[in-house]
Amino acid sequence: MTEKTPLAPRWGLVDAFAGAVLFLLLSSSAQLIARMPEVSAQPGLSYALNQVLGGWLPFVAVVLVASYLRGRRSLAADFGLRFRLLDIAIGILCGILLRFAAVGLAELVRLIAGAPATPFAGGVGSDPVWFVLTAVVAASIITPVIEELYFRGLLLRSIRNALLGGHDDGETPSRLAVSDARRRLASVVAIVGSAVLFMLFHLEGVPESPAAVSRLLTLFVFGLVLGCLAVFTRRLGPSILTHVVFNLSVAVLDIAAGASGPTLG
Repeated sequence: MTEKTPLAPRWGLVDAFAGAVLFLLLSSSAQLIARMPEVSAQPGLSYALNQVLGGWLPFVAVVLVASYLRGRRSLAADFGLRFRLLDIAIGILCGILLRFAAVGLAELVRLIAGAPATPFAGGVGSDPVWFVLTAVVAASIITPVIEELYFRGLLLRSIRNALLGGHDDGETPSRLAVSDARRRLASVVAIVGSAVLFMLFHLEGVPESPAAVSRLLTLFVFGLVLGCLAVFTRRLGPSILTHVVFNLSVAVLDIAAGASGPTLG
């Protein structure tokens, strides 16, 4: 009796593109609703609309639909949503190193632009519960899982598979003979492509200040590292935990500084 070969998923760039379109539509809708006087007067409701409707929902929806209708109905099999004990060490190390790199990159851009130094202004604010919900739970736990599922799960694998001429995720046997050089090239393009799109998805207008420029550069470098982790380990555990530690480091600095500061999604 021969062992049955697992079916390759049928999701691809079309599904990734659907996620991007859905994100733009829902994000724009959420921003319009949030600007309504009766909504803008309630910061909690406005935040929830932008974060849930305009941020999390489109990515979650397209990933689940792609896996259920066009994949193997398993986030682990389709997108590598798996964790190992080693991923904790990888996440802590890479997350901390990336945070130091982000600070160094911001300082370098500031020096090149000749901009004055600005002191770090962080803190918990007047509502510790709200701080925990937004800076810790939302920005540092939920957002990394959702963004990694889409950008390093669906999107990165879609680009790589498209360049390989079929669904070859390194785990499912492929009917196509693909050279190692072609695999490496496809992986590099997929890592860079997903990093660029990750940066663009966080773009808020045209960057007009050194801080905005350094943020985009940080997002690109951040995306490159997360993409490498996803490709080399063939799972999302390391990239998710790195993303968690990176975002959580800002919340830790806020607590230490005693004032409020933004987090990098």
